[in-house]
Amino acid sequence: MKKVYKTEYLMTPINEEKIETLCKAIIEKCDDPLGWEQLTKISGLSHSELIALFQIYKQTTPMAYIKNVRRLKVISSPVSPQDQLFTNLLKSHVD
Repeated sequence: MKKVYKTEYLMTPINEEKIETLCKAIIEKCDDPLGWEQLTKISGLSHSELIALFQIYKQTTPMAYIKNVRRLKVISSPVSPQDQLFTNLLKSHVD
């Protein structure tokens, strides 16, 4: 019962938006070193909040999400990481 309450408490439109914004930032900055400090700074969420919210909204951990984005980037080998097709491809595979 405690876990259900915690999940419902965390599932807010604001938290969902923060995770989506963070995911976009991860895609844009996937070549940069991204650790917990950078993730918490970008999102405004704590380490534990990030873990819980990624489990709820992405069914993965933040670090696994970053690894998957980087893996997909290598597979797709775009001409430019800013290319809209690259971003759409990553989003469709990671989401």
